[in-house]
Amino acid sequence: MKRTIMLLACLPFLLGLPMVAESQESEERQWQDESVYYIVVDRFMNGDMNNNEGVDLEDSDAYHGGDLSGIVDQLDYIKELGFTTIQLSPIMQNDGDSYHGFHVSDFRNVEEHFGTMEEARQVVEEAHARDIKVIFDLPIGFVSENHPWAENDAKSEWLTGEEVSSEHPWFNQLLQVDVNQEGVGTYFQETMDFWKEKTGVDGFRIITNGSDLSETTLQNNPLIMYTSSIKEDHTFRTVTREAFNQAGNSLNDLLTEEDLTKPHQLDFYDVSRFTHEAVVEGQNPITRWQLALTYVFTAPGVPVVYYGTETPLDDGGDPQNLPMMNFKAGDEKQKKRIEKLTSMREQFPALTRGDYRELYNEDGLAVFKRTYEDNEMIIAINNAEETRTMTLEGLEDDHQLRGLLHDGLVRQQNDGSYRLGMERETADVFIVEPNSGYNWLFIGFVGGVLSLFVIAVTAISLKNRKENKG
Repeated sequence: MKRTIMLLACLPFLLGLPMVAESQESEERQWQDESVYYIVVDRFMNGDMNNNEGVDLEDSDAYHGGDLSGIVDQLDYIKELGFTTIQLSPIMQNDGDSYHGFHVSDFRNVEEHFGTMEEARQVVEEAHARDIKVIFDLPIGFVSENHPWAENDAKSEWLTGEEVSSEHPWFNQLLQVDVNQEGVGTYFQETMDFWKEKTGVDGFRIITNGSDLSETTLQNNPLIMYTSSIKEDHTFRTVTREAFNQAGNSLNDLLTEEDLTKPHQLDFYDVSRFTHEAVVEGQNPITRWQLALTYVFTAPGVPVVYYGTETPLDDGGDPQNLPMMNFKAGDEKQKKRIEKLTSMREQFPALTRGDYRELYNEDGLAVFKRTYEDNEMIIAINNAEETRTMTLEGLEDDHQLRGLLHDGLVRQQNDGSYRLGMERETADVFIVEPNSGYNWLFIGFVGGVLSLFVIAVTAISLKNRKENKG
């Protein structure tokens, strides 16, 4: 009898668990499917005290001790956030105190402050063991003024003879490389092959000084995930930051790229942290971040999240002030939002491969749709200081919008439309699915089981009373 009672007691809970269907074989993964966590190696985690020569935590321009060993130590942390790729700032041998890695003096050696070639391989192997890809930054548009090419007559034509022109202090005293010179493209092609063989790295971000690679041997190299230039116009980032740094701002100017593979960052080495920008505007930085991140993760493109966004770090308005990552600090709401967004990109291909259509954009409320095959998602972001509502038309009949961030549910109205209401300064991602309604069969079954449970307990209670009286 006791076994029967236990079975009856457990049935409602067992039946309430969702049935997990065997997933279909996934399509081959592409770059646009990734969610990227960008690490400035020197400022992330000090895992090996033996390579700390010259480390000075009080000097923002000096090495702070972060290294490859420290990255290995924190791979589980990155995995928990849901990122599928880590991108490392240049780890090649550098000149002087170039903790950022852009003053390369040897493209085929690891900077001693960061570790060894074996530790670089370990980063990749341990990341792969957690289903995380690794890409390295490879700056090919410039070299340190002490690079051997500057003293090599045979390689003198590889340099333009001019220094890099940039307002950013990281790029002072760098010699420009002419990537279109014969032999240069081949050298960097072989350099990528070298790192691939030595470490197993998945690919590279190529960084230029504004040069066009279309006529070089680097064009269409499968190891190049994407290219960027230190002179690049980051319009998407600028417009997105300006839209979300303050409640009440219009979202009409948000840009949406048609290129699904283009990376998007809100924070990077050449701008102050978005956190500080929100604080200056007198805003709650967590609220501002949650709206902005929702847009970056759901609009077409690849989200690249700068280290420390999850805490979120504040640089005091100085983009050169890159503090060491503090793993003991952080806001749980911020981390949970990132975890949900990375999870959604893994689960719903419409967010990584789908086309884009704006449905509504007025008074601070923007609503757009991403569609890929039979997967349809609605994204709503209300940047207004009041609740906003709008009516969605043109969706299939007898469907519902199920919110993935706030568990909201929008069902079809009698007139066939869907009325969407968003509280102030909130965002949600809705999956469009058939209307589930109420599962009366399941409710009735559970009710019957509970009734049997009550009857069984009552019967045992009466039996025990009789035995006690006897």
